[in-house]
Amino acid sequence: MGINLTGLNSGMADTYSALLGGMSGSDNAGGVSSLLGDYAAIKNGSYGKMMKSYYAKLEKQEAEESGETDRKKAGKVKDSASASAAASLYKSASALGSLNYDDRSEENIGKITDSVSAFVKDYNSLMKSADKSENSTVKKQAESLYNSYYTNYKLFAKVGITMNSDKTLSFDEDSMKKALQDTEHGKGATVKTLFGGIGSFADKAVNKASQIYRAAGDGEAVTSSKAKYAGVGRSSSSTSSTSSTKDKDKSKTVTDASTATAANALYKSIENLGATRIDNSNKDNVYKAFSAFVKDYNNLIENTDKSANSNVVNQASYLKNIISNNKSAFSKMGVTVNSDKTLSIDETKFKDADMSGVKNLFNGAYSTAEKITDRVNNIYRYATQGDALNKKTYNNGGSGVNAPTMDSVLDTIV
Repeated sequence: MGINLTGLNSGMADTYSALLGGMSGSDNAGGVSSLLGDYAAIKNGSYGKMMKSYYAKLEKQEAEESGETDRKKAGKVKDSASASAAASLYKSASALGSLNYDDRSEENIGKITDSVSAFVKDYNSLMKSADKSENSTVKKQAESLYNSYYTNYKLFAKVGITMNSDKTLSFDEDSMKKALQDTEHGKGATVKTLFGGIGSFADKAVNKASQIYRAAGDGEAVTSSKAKYAGVGRSSSSTSSTSSTKDKDKSKTVTDASTATAANALYKSIENLGATRIDNSNKDNVYKAFSAFVKDYNNLIENTDKSANSNVVNQASYLKNIISNNKSAFSKMGVTVNSDKTLSIDETKFKDADMSGVKNLFNGAYSTAEKITDRVNNIYRYATQGDALNKKTYNNGGSGVNAPTMDSVLDTIV
């Protein structure tokens, strides 16, 4: 049965006549022009094309928004492979910190070489799993760890560790053993600088493994009191810091439960601030998150100032320096660095400030927040593990070290 086009056109004309007939005065003039324009667009097909274009654009926008949501979710995707690899790296990297790099006996050189070999194996495993990960935080932290290596690749090459194109490492055991036996050219000291003491590459690997595990796993961090796999789950007894002579002699390694709790709280508040949308349209939420950070930071500083663990005190000193170095940036957002290195925040000034300043400090792989997090992780580890960590610490001045430490070098990277 065919369609009578003449009848259709006639019907449309009658309809428009009825509509137009109901108009008068100025409404009639404007309405006639508009309706005739719409009618012409319908007849020549341009209206249909316009609607198709509109819905296509709308569909694209929805897809992009969905994709953005998926990307945001990707940062919280569980990644069991990377979590497992991070756990292994945490163990092998921590083990490197407890070795005696001054003992040049054949047996000890073999022990160090085997430990470095295990570390390289675990490092490579983590890099491979992180490369495949859909978790953006895992990728970011793995990239940060790689950059720490890359910046010092010449030092690594001297002791038999070289970089592959896929960011993994190759290890020559014979070169490592020769380096450890070399006292004339200082290669043995280079091994110690790379793997022994606070601020070394191995120490950075411990921190990054902790953060990757937290992001990739089930929410429990290596630095969490529940993280038993790395041996940090033992309780921190308050009786560990008694005033006995014996305990005073071990002040560097006593456990410190209150500081550990404060460090864990600060870690979480930094993590929460990083997850907050930081822009000028979300100032109330940013202020709330930042205030929590200030509160938890001050609490940690108060605890470390009273700590009997000298490693904790040293790491807190580095943390205070990070804060002091950003005094000007904090001031611009209404945050004052006090004489005791605690922080004070003025709500009015904070909310009047441009949130881009906050974002610069607390977002990104190489931000101030990353540096703060590294120190907080160190504080937690020393407060909970005590003498489970290396027996000797190294400061930026090189005290107790035969070669300059990497602490200041790596801090410029991460």
